[in-house]
Parts: sequence; structure tokens; C-alpha cells
Amino acid sequence: MKFSDETLLAYLEGNLDEAEASAIENAIETDPELEQRLMALDPFAPVVQSVFERVPTETPVVELPEPLTAEPVQPMGGGLRLLAVAASVGVIAVSATFWATRTQPMGWAEQAAIYQSLYVPDTIASLDSSPQALEAQFALAEEQLGRSLNRAELEALPGMELKRAQVLSFKGKPLVQVVFADEQGQPFAFCVIRQGEGAPSKDVKQAVLSGLATATWAQDGYGYMLIGNSDKTDLSGQLDFLTTSFAG
Repeated sequence: MKFSDETLLAYLEGNLDEAEASAIENAIETDPELEQRLMALDPFAPVVQSVFERVPTETPVVELPEPLTAEPVQPMGGGLRLLAVAASVGVIAVSATFWATRTQPMGWAEQAAIYQSLYVPDTIASLDSSPQALEAQFALAEEQLGRSLNRAELEALPGMELKRAQVLSFKGKPLVQVVFADEQGQPFAFCVIRQGEGAPSKDVKQAVLSGLATATWAQDGYGYMLIGNSDKTDLSGQLDFLTTSFAG
């Protein structure tokens, strides 16, 4: 059975019913390629893997308390599905140690950069970028965000080909990732998150996150982020265009 990226993402987010989730879990046991696809879509995978590579030979033991009562096992939600995927590559203990000792949670920009760092040219080469597909994607994205995404301006972004708009989520807030390919087919992304009324405005800040050049800013209750394809990417041309197009 073949599963689309959208179905696998829904599985990771805990949005499939148990029959669909079980079908994916059963298929993973005998399909290494499917397992790799699922790991590539999991934004926590590179974080867990990087921690795994740095731990001592003797991994710390995490002591878990005995259950107080024998409650029925509940279906796995999105968070537990992410751990289940991590367990399939043998890093669940390290993941538990990482989350127990991390001092500050990652923000939406760090999470978006992790997700984008998994992209390679092949990730976007076969995307359906037809006008009909983009129309449906942008309609859904704008409905979730509660604002226009200025599609015409995005299609005119210098040196970029518009490939896809998809709706993600961060702590219950809609996060839209607009994906582009540059002239060499390398992936770029422009992300918009609805932060809500009263959220502070922030000037443009450039940084390298997960090995990628990024620029973030916030205005009028929305956060924005431009992500390049390496730590050396010059974002100035696209950044000037986007900050002007999304001003006010």
C-alpha cells in the first residue's frame, strides 16, 4: 500500500483514525523506504538523531514510575506517534533524556528550520504545482491564517518558482509553509504563522538555524520567516521583496 506525504504527516500529527494509523505502522515493519520517508517528514527526527550521536556508550537509564492503576491503553496521539517513529530507529531513550534536560523549548522559527533542513531538490521536484493545485492550497492556507498570502507577489519572487503551500501547526497556531525552487532547483521556504492580536512586532533578524540562513520578523499579529538552502544563502533580494509585499 502506498501512502502520500499528506497522509504520513497526518499520522505524525495524530490526525488519522486507528485503522489508518495501524496500516502505516504495520507497513513500516517490512518497508524500510517507508520508514525513511516518515522520518524525513518528522521535524523532531534530526534533533533526536543529533543527540543520539553525541551520547556516551552507556546511555543514561530513565526511571519511570510504576502505574498507579491499570487504566486501558489509549490510542496514540500525535506526540506519542513521533516517539514511536523515533523508537523504530532505536533512539527513544535518548529522546526522553533530551526532552527531560533541555532548558528552553524551541520556538516556531527553530522548528520550521528543522523541518526545512530535511528538504532536498528531489523533495520538491515532483510536487504538483499546477494552477489548480496551487489555487486549492492557497485557499486552504489563507482560510487557516485569516489573511491573504499575496499569491501574485509570491509568484513574482525574484529567481524563484512557486511549488507548494501547505498548512502546518505550532502549538495550536496555524503555520503555513510556502515552498519554492530556485534556479538550480534548490528548496527555499517562506513561512507565516498567525500569532494573534497583541503579539509584538519585531524587526528583521537574520540567523543560521539548523544549518540554513534564515530571516524572521513580525508585524500586525503575524510572524514571518524566509529560509534559504544553506548557511551561506544571500536572502537580501527576496527579503526586501517580501518585507515590502507583507507590510501592513
